[in-house]
Amino acid sequence: MKVKKLIVFGMTMMFVLASCNQHPSFSSSQEALDGCKKQLQLLKQKQDASIEELSSLTSTWLEVQDSAYSAFGRDSSLNLKSPMAVAYFMVSDSIRTEIARLAFSKPRQLREVMYFKQHTAMQKEKMEKSDIYRDAVKYYEKLDDYPIYSSLQETMSAYSSLLSSAKPFRQGDELIKFIALEDKCFRSLMKYLSQVKPEDLQQLTLATTRVFDGLYSSVGTQADEVNDRTMLYLSMRFNRRIVQNALACKDDILSRKRLSTAQKANYRWMLIQPFMAIDDYSAAVLTKEQREQLLSLSDDLPGLLERLDAKKHVRDKENNLTEVLSDYFLKSYLSSIL
Repeated sequence: MKVKKLIVFGMTMMFVLASCNQHPSFSSSQEALDGCKKQLQLLKQKQDASIEELSSLTSTWLEVQDSAYSAFGRDSSLNLKSPMAVAYFMVSDSIRTEIARLAFSKPRQLREVMYFKQHTAMQKEKMEKSDIYRDAVKYYEKLDDYPIYSSLQETMSAYSSLLSSAKPFRQGDELIKFIALEDKCFRSLMKYLSQVKPEDLQQLTLATTRVFDGLYSSVGTQADEVNDRTMLYLSMRFNRRIVQNALACKDDILSRKRLSTAQKANYRWMLIQPFMAIDDYSAAVLTKEQREQLLSLSDDLPGLLERLDAKKHVRDKENNLTEVLSDYFLKSYLSSIL
């Protein structure tokens, strides 16, 4: 997971630098600084903000900041100690403070946190217009047509065999082929999730990590079409798996499947994981269906966590937990994008 975050950060920074050249709106560094100050004044005038308004204000600031970087980049007289640069850092710090103030001006629900993530992802609009993204969406949608394995035993055998025989990916087509085979195994595993022993699930997780760690380490080292496509397919694979995983947990809980204490702990983590793991880039490449599923899951999460706890009178405890999680996830996401 740490490797993925570092790579996505690098990919995001490459996008920022590229996008600065695509839509500069400031003709000079002074104009850029004035634009940032104007944004700061707008934020200071707000006492609070709905999640929709907060999302809009944050997105606007990210665009202003993007354009400011473009103007500063064209100014050869600037360096980190220039009065202009110092003034910008002070203004941008104040803007981060104001956005954080508005973010926590009222209690936020998990649904609001997920909405905020989805509507402040910088690359979202660009992705939706991209032919590569559209092709990837069709590719993953087609995987749902492939039948799953008929039993847990067959699933575990096929999954273990696939992971143990996997070789380092040398071409994009090799990765795409592997994802299709792996997806069938994973969807089958989700079907029988309540029957899987925690230790077996852990072994599959470790084996999968070994297969993909090398690939994550190589992606993002340079900006080109092949790396961009690979990162896109990997991120969409990641989104697909954690959403499918959370929904499988939801179905099992609502179906009252019998779960051991260790399984309940795993289910808690798998339900919470999408809110923790989806970052700016991941949010940008979510499909429309996944965005809706995550918003729905946000509403259901308190009740699902309550059902996992066999003790009585846990509603207040679970509601408090989701409030704490909402604050934590929102703080973490703000620190990553501002």
